[in-house]
Amino acid sequence: ALDFPNNDPLLQMTALDALEGLAAESKNCPMTNERAEFLLGNDRLHIGLLYLIGSSSEDVEFDTINGYAALRLITEICRVGISSSNSVIKSTKSKFYSLLESFQEALHALNPRGESERLSYIYAVSSLVASCATSTEEMSKAILQNTTLLHGWLSLLGRSSQPKLKSAILSSLSQVIEPSIWQDKDDACKRPSDYISLSLYHALGEANNQKDPTECVLASAKSPFVEERLGAYNVLRAMSSRGCCVRMLLLYKGDDGSSIFVEWLLNQDNESTNEGRQAKYKIVESLLADDNNIEGLISTKAFREMQLWIKRGPAHTTTVPWDLATE
Repeated sequence: ALDFPNNDPLLQMTALDALEGLAAESKNCPMTNERAEFLLGNDRLHIGLLYLIGSSSEDVEFDTINGYAALRLITEICRVGISSSNSVIKSTKSKFYSLLESFQEALHALNPRGESERLSYIYAVSSLVASCATSTEEMSKAILQNTTLLHGWLSLLGRSSQPKLKSAILSSLSQVIEPSIWQDKDDACKRPSDYISLSLYHALGEANNQKDPTECVLASAKSPFVEERLGAYNVLRAMSSRGCCVRMLLLYKGDDGSSIFVEWLLNQDNESTNEGRQAKYKIVESLLADDNNIEGLISTKAFREMQLWIKRGPAHTTTVPWDLATE
């Protein structure tokens, strides 16, 4: 159905729907090694999908009917690659890496229009980056140097009236930085290195007028739109789960010295929704992990308040502004 040439878009659509179900993974339907081998190592499948998104040796354009369905399927295959690439044979892994290279080229030529297409693009780039970041050193380096693609993914500029898109951008970044916070299963997931996580976080600032990335995230955390706030909380939780990033967050102050991260975090008046309070609680949980050892980085009062918050649960509130330790 996906062979080139093919002038039956309905047949392609049916095949893409079936393949997307094959790539889906859940607690009740975990990814099997046989499915992973097929999705990651089937050249015929990869060529057909690349043809639909306008990246093939046949010099074809992006398919207006099934192009975005093919894009979503490659996105799902990338996610399968992140979780299953260590369990497949070497030749399958090599074919998957070749798909990633072609996928990267195709995304450069893509010009999404409208919110739906833009969301597909965001998820596609984030999955590509996550796959490259956990593959080879050469591919990791190449994707970090691809500033055009990173800026296209992470730019929040001009989207003040699109909180859903902003949330998608921020949440997708958090999934790449710390995938474990999104995992339902107990199996250990592949994490990018500390260097890659920090590089991607700084890329967020570079994509938004060269700002400090924490400034960008806190600006979204103070948004009137709950979707955007939750996206920002996801990034802060991901950063709080990486030991190398914790100090940078806790010692952050804005240019005016007033945008202190800890003060914002412990002020419960700035979040009115139950979902938002739960998200901020999870940030505190991550910060208080034993391997972070944050007690010497913040004031004793702030540290005790965090401990009390964990003890009492997400519903605990405080309106007292806390300052960072100065010594």
